[in-house]
Amino acid sequence: MPAEFMSAIAFLMGALVAMIASCQAVTKGARLQQEILKRGLSAQGKVLRIWKPPLFGAFTRVYFEFELDDTGLVRGCHIDRRPAGELAPSLPAVGAQVAVRYLPDSPTQAVIAKLVSRLSH
Repeated sequence: MPAEFMSAIAFLMGALVAMIASCQAVTKGARLQQEILKRGLSAQGKVLRIWKPPLFGAFTRVYFEFELDDTGLVRGCHIDRRPAGELAPSLPAVGAQVAVRYLPDSPTQAVIAKLVSRLSH
């Protein structure tokens, strides 16, 4: 088999492996968000910043903070895994108060409740 074909096959196999790994990471992240929503405790938070990556297919990040009595101020980053067409109407504004759910044993693992997809993946 010519070297050009071997290079093309190696490239395609690498791309396939990367795509599978990416899909698994997205699925794992979505399940973790659903678990935090289900098991987490509630708090009120404030949106600090919204970052929309310039890359196609990258997820929007919503940075927020909330306060806990025992640990003080906690900052988090919610990765919005919804399709881009669903984002604009429902993203909270910077400075908006939001309902946050967090894991009591790891408060930095937190989500903005209304942004978590309730569909199982």
